[in-house]
Amino acid sequence: MRKSPIDGTPLLRENRHGVDIDVGFHGVWLDKGELLLLTEAERHKQPGFAWGDLFRREVNPPVNRERHLRCPVCHGPMGIEDLHGVALDWCKDHGVWLDSGELEAMLSNLRLDPLFVGKVATRLWEGKF
Repeated sequence: MRKSPIDGTPLLRENRHGVDIDVGFHGVWLDKGELLLLTEAERHKQPGFAWGDLFRREVNPPVNRERHLRCPVCHGPMGIEDLHGVALDWCKDHGVWLDSGELEAMLSNLRLDPLFVGKVATRLWEGKF
């Protein structure tokens, strides 16, 4: 069982959009490739345009660049990468950690990207995350 890189508590398996992810009180762990699957599932379920998008603003959750998290899989140090207004912690070999609210912020921010809304897949980070 994987543990939260924040406090070491066990992460629970949860299915979101057909993708099994690891969820904890402080955030979610996404194995490599699951971030792309989640964003693509979100893109396919959304209409091309929603009235709420007229009032949507980018959400930038606070970032603590001083902390050093360890990967729940290999326990190696994770780096910080900025993606669609969200700073995510990531292990290049295993996946990403998103603090509470960051996944939702990223999905909301993606609605501001005309390529995402225009049904162009966000494959830029397919092999990375």
